[in-house]
Amino acid sequence: MRVISGKYKGKKILVESNCNYRPTLTRVREDLFNLLSHNKNLNVNLNEAIFCDLFAGTGSIGIEALSRGAEKVIFNDIEKNHTDNIEEFTKNINEENYEILNIDPYKQEINFLNYCQIIYIDPPYDHSFDLIKKKVLNKINSNVLIILESNNSIQINNIILKKKYKNKNLFFFRT
Repeated sequence: MRVISGKYKGKKILVESNCNYRPTLTRVREDLFNLLSHNKNLNVNLNEAIFCDLFAGTGSIGIEALSRGAEKVIFNDIEKNHTDNIEEFTKNINEENYEILNIDPYKQEINFLNYCQIIYIDPPYDHSFDLIKKKVLNKINSNVLIILESNNSIQINNIILKKKYKNKNLFFFRT
C-alpha cells in the first residue's frame, strides 16, 4: 500500500501480512480526500484541520491526511504494533505535526477529540454502531465532522453525505 497523493505520494505504508485489520482501499481513500477537498457541504479545510484517525490500523487514512497538508494528525490505535508501524513511517519523513496514541476509546478518556475538526472512525468489524454512539460519539464536541466507515448501513439523523462502495459505506455527519 502506498500514499496516493500529496507530499509523500508513492511512499510505502507498512501493512502486516497477517494483520487483524482491513486497510481502506485506495479508491475509497482517494474518494474520501477528494470529497473533503471539493464538497462544499462538508465545509472543511484540511490545511486548517486537526484530523484524528481514531482506529488507525495501518495509519493509511491519517498518513494520507498528513501528506495532503492537514494542520495536525492524531493517530490512535489500541494495538501497540500498529502504532509502532505508524511511528516507523513518520520517522522516515520530516514531519512534526502528528501525535501517536495507544488509547482504548471505549474505556479511557479521549479528551484529544475535543480539539479535532475531523475524526475518521473505522472500527473493527465486531464493533457495533450502538457501541460507537454510546462510548465515543457522545464524548465529542458539537460541530466536529465525523467520517464513519462501516460495512453496515446505519441510521444517522444528521447525515451530510453517504457514499456506498461495493462492501462498505462512508457516512459524513456532524455531532
